[in-house]
Amino acid sequence: MKKKIYFLAIVVSTAMLFFACKKTSTSPPIVSTGTIAISGINVTSGGNITLEGTTPVIARGVCWSKIANPTIVDSKTSDGSGIGTFSSSIAGLTPATAYHLRAYATNGNGTGYGEDKTFSTGSQIKSVSFYAAWAGGTEQWNITYDANGKITKIDDMWEGKLDKTLNYNYATPGKLIITKASDGSTSGTYNIDASGHITKDDWGNGEYASYDYNTDGFLTNGHEFWSSADHMKYKVDFTASSVSQITTFGDDGVTAKKIKTFVYTVGDNVNGIPQAVNDITGSEYKALANLFGKPSVKLIDFFEYWDPRVSPIVKKRSTYTYKFDSSNRVTQADKFLSTDSSTETWKYTY
Repeated sequence: MKKKIYFLAIVVSTAMLFFACKKTSTSPPIVSTGTIAISGINVTSGGNITLEGTTPVIARGVCWSKIANPTIVDSKTSDGSGIGTFSSSIAGLTPATAYHLRAYATNGNGTGYGEDKTFSTGSQIKSVSFYAAWAGGTEQWNITYDANGKITKIDDMWEGKLDKTLNYNYATPGKLIITKASDGSTSGTYNIDASGHITKDDWGNGEYASYDYNTDGFLTNGHEFWSSADHMKYKVDFTASSVSQITTFGDDGVTAKKIKTFVYTVGDNVNGIPQAVNDITGSEYKALANLFGKPSVKLIDFFEYWDPRVSPIVKKRSTYTYKFDSSNRVTQADKFLSTDSSTETWKYTY
């Protein structure tokens, strides 16, 4: 009797192993959906493939739709192959719209999906105005977008009157030409990457500025090339997709002359306000067009800055306060400068 029971146990175990192997051999990959970071109408997410299956992962990315549980027949990204974590970027979504998103991974047996996550895009910024006592008046930028959310025109106003119109021309692949409509003069000719970020600002006579970005589309380094040498201009560090530190260098490209560190609120920068990016570039109309990479995903609480060449170190601080509308959009950001107790004010319309 014991032999029969022992034999039956072997048969059952073998059958279970057979069916388990059969299930594994025909199963799609197992994947989880990554965290979603929103910047206006652009989104960064991704996934993690924890089990490949018996055939290699040949495609992966995220898919999205306005309906729950999107699949690869809906809109999707293509972000390589293989197992492990991956990053995905989506640009040009509809403003102020709710979406569903989930990661996917495909092998020879089919497609597996991560959990369904929801998010809502921010509203496009229609205008930004800036006022500070030291500026002597109010400057305002009125923005025009194309169907893909790309800025095509900015009307630069001074004290309520049109000062100049900047037109953005992307007709030549890999190039951006910004011209002034008032006189047709060129404000800049730039090399841009596939995401529309400026990689080179050609000054002529062999001199230029160049810019580096990480795989998530954030600006990481700025260089200037002159006197036949490459000079590091600034280096940008990030924590959780927000700028944590900017180090600015002197003309030798080596000596740090200014360090600025950032602390953020818990609030998401869903409408893509270009705070830290604007501090880097010093150009509101370029930062608004995300020409220098994505803005930080959080709103700035305060930042501190100092000259590391001076001893003892003296840190100065600028602090932000915000006003929001009924849709929780920032309508006003006030920056208080501790150095002279002055205030700079940005106002936003959507």
